[in-house]
Amino acid sequence: MKNIACNLLGVLACSAIGALPCAATAQANYPDKPIHFVVGVAPGGLIDVSARIIASQLSTRLGQQVLVENKPGASTAIAANDVLRAKPDGYTFFYGGAMSASPILLKQSAVDIPAQMKPVTQTLFAPYYLIVSSRLPVRTLPELAAYSKKNPGKLNLADISPVTTMVAHAIGEQVGLDFTPVPYKGSAPGLVALLAGEVDMVVDTSPNYLQHIKAGKMRALISTGRARTTALPDVPTGIEAKVIDFSTGSVFGVWAPAGTPDAIIKRLSDEMATIAKDQGYIAKFREATQGDPLGTSPTELFKAVDSDRALYSRVAKRIGFQPQ
Repeated sequence: MKNIACNLLGVLACSAIGALPCAATAQANYPDKPIHFVVGVAPGGLIDVSARIIASQLSTRLGQQVLVENKPGASTAIAANDVLRAKPDGYTFFYGGAMSASPILLKQSAVDIPAQMKPVTQTLFAPYYLIVSSRLPVRTLPELAAYSKKNPGKLNLADISPVTTMVAHAIGEQVGLDFTPVPYKGSAPGLVALLAGEVDMVVDTSPNYLQHIKAGKMRALISTGRARTTALPDVPTGIEAKVIDFSTGSVFGVWAPAGTPDAIIKRLSDEMATIAKDQGYIAKFREATQGDPLGTSPTELFKAVDSDRALYSRVAKRIGFQPQ
């Protein structure tokens, strides 16, 4: 009996050791089937468009299809939870914003991506712009702040999301800008309200507003980016104009289920870094998204999200924001 037990242990040990080369071989052959990018929005928006451009480039680089799956709903939480439940084998990823403000804005956040997933790479940074109606007699942020002081309670902000309104408050507290948030269900109705004169300003990313800015119907006073963008090269950053001391924006990236092998994450991160330097890809990406493509390390993606979370937490405390 003792010999049988010893023999059984030996077989199990050999099986365990033998599995190691198999796992290594599987990673060496990666990918050997299609990869899925799950996005939490409907087709057509900035997240979806950037995901499809990236997926096309990755498909060519990897020799396997990278498929984009749209699973909209619950502020992208449906897609994120789908990825959380996926097998961590390097074939299912979450693509989009990290919802870094969710734990600050919500009493019960549906998902905390930075805490529950592994970062892969940041693909796009879309700064926010403070955009005003051309009806206002202002051309700079200090002029807008001065206008609000002379006309207390008159300025209305299109409140298109808790995050962008939080950014508006962060800007406002640094320059003495007073405004009243008016809620709208997203960028599209907020844009219509700004054009119609229902509100005076909005904080948002640029794509939806670009044609109207260029047509002179509205003005972008500052961006919250780290540098001027190719889409609006004449608009200074708040830091450059020395009116705000922070940088923030929509951080888009690729996230993997916890347990995904580091070797696979590094492979995808390295591929994205290479793709982001290709001039043809850069031109196509800029045309479609009005932004510059990125291909960062996993650490850089995590730091970008962590920085935003610290900003939102600080502003929420200062303005007495209560999680909903």
